[in-house]
Amino acid sequence: MGSLGSSQLKPFNKAPIDFVSTKRQPGAVCSLPELVDYNAQHNASHNFCIQGKPGGEFDTFTHADFKVAAANCAKWLKANLPLGASQAPNAITKNAPVALFMESDFGLVVHEFALLSLGIPPLVLSVRLPPNAIMHLLKSTGATSFIVSQKLSGPAKPALAALAANGIATAVGNPYTSFLEPGVDVASKGTFEVPENPDDITLLLHSSGTTGLPKPIPISHRMLMFAVSTAKFDTEDEAQGLNVSSLPLFHGFGLVAPGISMTVGKTTVYPASDGIPNIVSIIDLIKRTNARSLMTVPFLLDDVINNEEGLRVLAGLDFVGTGGAALGPGVGDKLAAAGIKLLNFYGTTESGPLSLVFVPKDNYNWKFFRLRTDMNFEIANLEPKDGVKRYRLTIRAFGEGEDQEIADQLIRNDEYPETDFAAVGRDDDVIVLATGEKASPQILENMLTEAPMVKAAIAFGENQFNLGVIVEPKEPLAEGGEAAFKELIWPIIVAAGQKMDAHSVIPSQEAVIVVPNGVRVPRTDKGSIARKEVYALFADAMKDVYEKLARAVGGADLKPLDLETLEEDIKALIIEHSGLKVPAEGLSAEESLFDFGLDSLQALKLRRVLAAAANKSEAMKDVNVDKVIPPEFVYLNPSVAQMAAAIKNPSAGSAAPTVDANAYKGVEKFAEQYALPGASAEEKAPSVRERAIVVVTGSSGSLGSHVVATLARDPKVMRVVVMVRQGSKPFDREPWTSRGINLKEDEFAKIVPLPVDPTAENLGVDPMMYGMLQNNLTHIVHAAWPMNYLTTLPSFQYQFEYLSGLLKLATSGNTANKRRFIFVSSIAAVARLSLSNSGAMISETPVEPVDAACGIGYADGKLVCEKILEKAAVSHAGQLEIAYVRCGQMTGSRATGAWNADEQIPMIFRTAKNLGVLPRIPGTLSWIPVDDAAQYIMDLSFFEGALPIASHLENPVRQSWADLMDGAGKFLGIQKSVSWPEWLELAGAAEDGPQDKYPVKKLFAFFKFSFGPMASGAVILGTDVARAHSATIKNMGALDASTIMKYFLHWQKINYL
Repeated sequence: MGSLGSSQLKPFNKAPIDFVSTKRQPGAVCSLPELVDYNAQHNASHNFCIQGKPGGEFDTFTHADFKVAAANCAKWLKANLPLGASQAPNAITKNAPVALFMESDFGLVVHEFALLSLGIPPLVLSVRLPPNAIMHLLKSTGATSFIVSQKLSGPAKPALAALAANGIATAVGNPYTSFLEPGVDVASKGTFEVPENPDDITLLLHSSGTTGLPKPIPISHRMLMFAVSTAKFDTEDEAQGLNVSSLPLFHGFGLVAPGISMTVGKTTVYPASDGIPNIVSIIDLIKRTNARSLMTVPFLLDDVINNEEGLRVLAGLDFVGTGGAALGPGVGDKLAAAGIKLLNFYGTTESGPLSLVFVPKDNYNWKFFRLRTDMNFEIANLEPKDGVKRYRLTIRAFGEGEDQEIADQLIRNDEYPETDFAAVGRDDDVIVLATGEKASPQILENMLTEAPMVKAAIAFGENQFNLGVIVEPKEPLAEGGEAAFKELIWPIIVAAGQKMDAHSVIPSQEAVIVVPNGVRVPRTDKGSIARKEVYALFADAMKDVYEKLARAVGGADLKPLDLETLEEDIKALIIEHSGLKVPAEGLSAEESLFDFGLDSLQALKLRRVLAAAANKSEAMKDVNVDKVIPPEFVYLNPSVAQMAAAIKNPSAGSAAPTVDANAYKGVEKFAEQYALPGASAEEKAPSVRERAIVVVTGSSGSLGSHVVATLARDPKVMRVVVMVRQGSKPFDREPWTSRGINLKEDEFAKIVPLPVDPTAENLGVDPMMYGMLQNNLTHIVHAAWPMNYLTTLPSFQYQFEYLSGLLKLATSGNTANKRRFIFVSSIAAVARLSLSNSGAMISETPVEPVDAACGIGYADGKLVCEKILEKAAVSHAGQLEIAYVRCGQMTGSRATGAWNADEQIPMIFRTAKNLGVLPRIPGTLSWIPVDDAAQYIMDLSFFEGALPIASHLENPVRQSWADLMDGAGKFLGIQKSVSWPEWLELAGAAEDGPQDKYPVKKLFAFFKFSFGPMASGAVILGTDVARAHSATIKNMGALDASTIMKYFLHWQKINYL
């Protein structure tokens, strides 16, 4: 084996690599097994890698050692596994793959290259994949064998048994030491077999699976050779300096480090695999090996900004490269200011690394990646955004084959306009339904376009109650073949629906539009779908879809409603058409359908069936059924009895819906289902007040963004870890700048983005990063919550899973101190208490679900979370300090006037301006500026002493609505005013115009039945506890006229008013 301490520069003989030619050229190296052989012969004594070991020791391996280990491992594989040709139908590999489930170290590299040398494609699995994802990948690739490392074999025993039962051979891999033969002549191992076709698939990686199950990503010999040829150094000294890499080897970027070791001689140093690397251990590793560069994940670098020694060590390196996720701009700026030469890596698993690995010099800007020039690519112009030009990258790495268009939108560095770019967003669209729920169409579109009979699929449904999809057949259909084509693709659509949220499911084949023969789906010059143009082309067809869905529900056999037997008729419709699995005898007239699991899509379908049956009724022939049974009908009348009453007496629809007497059952059920399991007798020290590391959710919202800013400005806070959804747009300052929040560079540097999947195991966080959180976080502020007043309680289960996942994180890890957990609840959770008690003030205490639950999903969902937290505060009292904060009406910022235009109050004023009429809202209001609200969260997070389990965030000083409307009328130039009910009728009757002129209509049921009581003083929150724990609330007064004026000026500035 090689020597770690050798500092003498050895000449490295670079192989004549060819990834461009489709056919093998004489003397060229066209595959990784050939490259291993080349280096074993020409660079035998040059170090391939250095593997860290527990206790600070190292193993050093030359290229000759690597060849010997791979050859011996290949021999072991042939003796212990049933290797052979793929038997799977539609196989993408000639030979059946072998899965590798191993920790990221030299042992994984040895097994991977041993399989490559045998022509057996390794399927390299991430160690954080759950069992169902692993089984999916094994089946979809036709893998016949599964190798697990010794370290992981214990936890994997149940899974191994399941694999064996499915006919997959399993084996525990040997440690890499068993494959070494010190002193053996490398020539005795012969040479590996040379692949005939450079385009054969030789390696299988996989996607992250953030939008469903992970999919296998096939990599050919040429693609691999392209991937490892990404380095460009000016001197041998730059090329051969040791390179520490903590990038996981089972990800695409993990191949870069061993790749450049084989192509330019840059020896890789791997951390010990006995634990999760942290920045302290990485810095120590760099110092002990005299490494010259570092490749790592952004999260590790987030931890170095307050480590003076770490900054000094990293500043002495040739470069520090990051890939796989975005480095927070504030962190990057601070590292660059410390003299660290940051290098931005860019690429996709499918394309391979598209950026150069080099030593940054001169005025290279770390925020941009430097594009490789050894491939074919084109840069196309896109529509500018916010005055900044945007671009699209299309590559054809090898000069032939199909173009590969990268989904990211790019901006360019004007100093290096041909090569330096940054990714600023993706094309992935989210469709907002009429309920306010957000539907992500990617799973549906991807599964359809992957089908052999489909050329393109485009989902639609903006401001509708469900999605539809436009499908372009791959081949022209026979005359009259549309119905048969829909039948053919319908199982795919159903399968996609099983992986999507209930509200995203395609309801029937009526919602499928088949592109006619001769009609071309609009595309950009580079072949991507031009979504806006598609919607314009098929506007009439999409309109017909929703009209058909409304008309054709139930078919000709649907019986008309009979007012004499109305409850029985409605019950029969529910049993037959809703999709609920409930027997007729089990459905009482008084129980809420949502207690039986009715989801938003089923509610929509049931409303359509009821409307269709009502339209057939002789007794209702002169009635406007759409007004009697509006889109929100089932939400407002969730039981059979309530529906019957509302249909028999339509005038009662002007009154608020009655409270569902059984709503508390759903709250208690979910509170029990998602409670933090177990109990802990451990008693830790009180939570810390200094050097805090705070996890925050909901940072894209108004309160969340201000909480993050307030924390970042406080010297007690060392780091703010912002949880963002996986697949969301790149992290930048936009959530703060759009609200007028200015952060200094050192403040912004504290903010660290962390992509999560709220419903996945360990929140979908990489094990290394999750381990760091377990051992370092001190506080959690959970502010994420969807603003949707029509969603049912069962639809909030993913939020309960999110809370459960955060509580599990908060109670894990080895820390000496308790952790504080602050949850942002709502006035809605307890509003019923005041409404049913003549406006009595609500005290800051826990409430009973039987008294507070109201049947509105948004409100009852918050109540479920309160009950989950109350249980955790008792069962884990020695580990957690828990508080929830019920928030009243928050306004925009006191400092800047920035107030989100999509909130209730701005909606009222925009609608009023376009109507030319103001509403007269009775009573008083209690408004608290969002920056004051954020300061209260801060006060509570670091309060000296025991936390109150419940407190209220509301302005203790109330103001008159009449005074506010007088001022608003003068600003808007509106003199006319009518009562609140009359104004709502005007808004509801207004014709929809362009640009969302009457936004109140979007949430009409909420404004009609819920807004008034909570906004006008019928629901008043006590604030004694809050005032006792916060000077911010204690000293708060009424909002002055100048502050209120700032809000109107802000809405005017952004062209909302």
